[in-house]
Amino acid sequence: MGPEQVLIWSAIVASVMLAAFCVLLFRRWLQERRKGEERALLAAITRSYLRRVAGQLDTEYSPKWSDELKLSAVSHIHLLLRGEERNRLMQMAELDGLLRKTLARSRSRRAARRLEAIRLLQQFGSEACVARLREIFTRDRNAIVRMEASFALAALHRLPPPRETVRILDMFGRKTNRLDSALLRASAKDYVEQLELLLADDLPDEKKALLVDALGWSENPSVLPLLEKFSHHANAEVRSAALRAAGKLGLPKAGIWVQRLLADPVPFVRLQAVNACVSIGHHPSVPLLEKARDDEDIWVRLRAEDALDRLRPNTKTEAASAQNDHG
Repeated sequence: MGPEQVLIWSAIVASVMLAAFCVLLFRRWLQERRKGEERALLAAITRSYLRRVAGQLDTEYSPKWSDELKLSAVSHIHLLLRGEERNRLMQMAELDGLLRKTLARSRSRRAARRLEAIRLLQQFGSEACVARLREIFTRDRNAIVRMEASFALAALHRLPPPRETVRILDMFGRKTNRLDSALLRASAKDYVEQLELLLADDLPDEKKALLVDALGWSENPSVLPLLEKFSHHANAEVRSAALRAAGKLGLPKAGIWVQRLLADPVPFVRLQAVNACVSIGHHPSVPLLEKARDDEDIWVRLRAEDALDRLRPNTKTEAASAQNDHG
């Protein structure tokens, strides 16, 4: 290849690269322009919805606004409003056909689109949304999408009874995780009797501990006798769960059996007993907590020190004042 051909090919390659670079710059310019236009439209849509929520005259509304942009605006405004104003916003979104759009999106082939739809369905919160969330929860082919739907139902206080939740998510057929615990805790307030019935079943200790722990979120003092019963359980995880539940309830009545577990043979149970004493504000356990400062487990010793500071907050202040007086 001669020098002239080399120069020609070099010029061609340079021209192609320059053209590609110009195309990229043009595309970037179009994207930036489109983003600027979308920001301006979102601002206008937001102002429009806020005026409608307040009952004011809206002069900016345009039928050309896309459902996608309106959904984006509503999802942001929803986080800013409370009470009746939020309800009016979602009613207007339904009137604008956005619920229909969201329901259609919840049937997308892409899991990411269905996840977005679940969050919007939670915001709408109507009976139609709850029905669709339950359908996703029970039938969606993606486990992550089903779990997201379950948390949306929990946020709306519309979870099915615990036995059905356990069956649908196969909670007792696999290893327990924190998401299972969160769902059972969320349903405890509405289904405390059903949780008690589940505990009467023949279950592995790991699953019993999961259910006992959830009782602490029931806000129901009637579960204390059942928690005391499980505080005698042979499995340390179950005893620890009973202590967590008692601490969450925060009722001083549990103090008698909670302080008994300060002498439990298992260190992490003793640690939970210390935590529970603080949570229920059980001052009679102070002498036992002082003994726990010499516990063989370092974490129990450290937590006991902290518990004493919280149950006797004025002790150090009084000691320092007395030292100053002697000085």
